[in-house]
Amino acid sequence: MYFNHCNVNGYPISVYTLQVLALLISKLYYVNIPHSGVVSAPLGSSISIPCLVSLSSTSSSSSSPPAVPRVKWTVVSGGVETQILVARGLRVKVNELYRDRAALLNYTSTPDDLSLWLGDLRSSDSGHYRCEVQQGLEDASDLAQLRVKGVVFHYRDALGRYAFSFHQARTACEAIGARIATPDQLLASYYDGYEQCDAGWLADQSVRYPIQVPREGCYGDMDGQPGVRNYGTMDPDDLFDVYCYVEQIDGEVFHDSIPLQISFSEAQLYCRAAGAVLATTAQLYLAWSEGLDRCSPGWLSDGSVRYPIITPRERCGGVQAGVKTIYRFSNQTGFPEPTSLHDVYCFKGQNLALKNVFI
Repeated sequence: MYFNHCNVNGYPISVYTLQVLALLISKLYYVNIPHSGVVSAPLGSSISIPCLVSLSSTSSSSSSPPAVPRVKWTVVSGGVETQILVARGLRVKVNELYRDRAALLNYTSTPDDLSLWLGDLRSSDSGHYRCEVQQGLEDASDLAQLRVKGVVFHYRDALGRYAFSFHQARTACEAIGARIATPDQLLASYYDGYEQCDAGWLADQSVRYPIQVPREGCYGDMDGQPGVRNYGTMDPDDLFDVYCYVEQIDGEVFHDSIPLQISFSEAQLYCRAAGAVLATTAQLYLAWSEGLDRCSPGWLSDGSVRYPIITPRERCGGVQAGVKTIYRFSNQTGFPEPTSLHDVYCFKGQNLALKNVFI
């Protein structure tokens, strides 16, 4: 593992601060992250995870000067522990994986405040974070759980590719329960492995698309390099697809195995009979990001047919995880005919569920 070396957050630290820091740790009682439960933050945003050193009133009995303590932040995600940064005295070593994304906020001015700043949050940043202080044989630590919320997804008009003006793109995302994504959100998704070779509007009126594996037709402005292609700010009347973003749904998406597949109008009636409504595309994407896996194409409220895959398998859309879409035409355009037969994904909102309880 490789690290970059710097002063504490890039700032010099005084000898007095070092002495205070060493003295504080010599009286160390425990390390405390003053948060209970799960800490949540949106995709592409930043967060500060507080970590405070609490002290006993008894000084170290040793006559020798206290050693400079070692501060370490790590994260456990998917069963793998990764070191984020280590600090001792004048030096902070940041893991290359977190270069320009991680820092100790107040380490120079308040030595007992070891709060971690983490920026450009990605879904893969979700996990259990440990703040640990070591001084000699003493060791103290505490844990916090971070959950990064939200998912970016590509959306196309039912009539065909590149059919949205900028205003229409915003409206299209809102119509399916989402909002138009920001460049930061798309970039965070790219770093999590997202790829889509379709230019789409973003909230700043730019047009971009994320590419992991450059290939003909998907080079954009990056000359064969992976990255987010950027057309820059475009005329709002130009036509493209759109990238939408959804962060939260107040309810549950569910899929029932039905004996006979049904048409779009029958799907609406089916959900209504179950005390629910047809799920939106945004709701299905968020349910997928939270673990929904069904190898059954089903109707959604916009007339599209999709299905969520967490564990890829060949008979369920190939080797990539994601929300799969059934198109009418081979060039991946057009929603299925409303009379075609499929399963259905319904959504029961919390308000609707409460209303049913009191009826």
